[in-house]
Amino acid sequence: MIIKGNCQIAGIGAYFPEQVVTSKELMFEINSEKNYGLSESWLDDVCGIEKRRVARPDELPSTLAIKAGEEALRTSGISPSEIDAVIFCGISKEWIEPSIAHKVQYELGCTNAICFDVSNACHGFMNGIMIADQFMQGSNATHVLVVTGEVTTDITSHYIDKLKKNKADLKKEIGALTLGDGGAAMILTPKTDTRGFQFYNLYTNGKYADLCKIGATKNGYNGQMVMGKISSMMIRLHSAMIEKTYSYLNWSSLDVGRFICHQVGKKPHIRMSSMANVSPEITPISYKDYGNIATVTIPFNIYNAKPEHGEKVLVGGAGSGMSISQSGIIF
Repeated sequence: MIIKGNCQIAGIGAYFPEQVVTSKELMFEINSEKNYGLSESWLDDVCGIEKRRVARPDELPSTLAIKAGEEALRTSGISPSEIDAVIFCGISKEWIEPSIAHKVQYELGCTNAICFDVSNACHGFMNGIMIADQFMQGSNATHVLVVTGEVTTDITSHYIDKLKKNKADLKKEIGALTLGDGGAAMILTPKTDTRGFQFYNLYTNGKYADLCKIGATKNGYNGQMVMGKISSMMIRLHSAMIEKTYSYLNWSSLDVGRFICHQVGKKPHIRMSSMANVSPEITPISYKDYGNIATVTIPFNIYNAKPEHGEKVLVGGAGSGMSISQSGIIF
């Protein structure tokens, strides 16, 4: 599916908990050398993930989203009352209903905004952007706040307990040890010139849903995160789409100033740069210090990259399922 872009970024924010937990600490906790034959530096060496942020018990998904939303409002100069819609896109939730977006709307004072949640694994934030984009075309909305807050390290804690007791398959659960917590937010407004989102290229194939699947149970979580296979499939699907994406954007790889993509570790990140035919030097890295931060990844890397006026940014989104997207932004 191809969708024409109608919006631009007016403000962006990010927030991370203060607590830092290293990968070596996690591997030490499961006694990785004795129980699994892996050194304590394995996550650092193979995945490239050295540490991640971990939320306190009182830091909920909405807490992280609200903190990021506050910064997005500040950087945009837009008042909360001007926000027409709030869309929460995280995997993590502190309750089943109502939507987390309701709490974000109330706490930020976005009293005129409709609100709802969107869920699509790590691809959720990109879906939120696309929905906001369509609001710009099909409604009177002029300011949409897309937010996320991820506290996925509770999954890590669950699997650490199982791995300590040799009650889990490390190869199938290794993805749980790569997760990190954080929040991100973006305020979108209609395009006023050629700047902003240009096109979105979307693809989904539910055949691969079992590769990364986590469900809640009375005792915590069950499922698997087979990161090697899902990463390979992600890159294969991206590779099949990239020529069409460049064609719709009327760009070549030489036009790309930054490549922002979903990140699960070192090797897939290098292969994603190769897929887009761009240098790894223009592909920002967050996995090293923050791990796999799920829906926070793309907005945070845009936030951190601070693209220059007129710079062309290629975006590669992905989420288990599999859902894939590619899009282009002119800043």
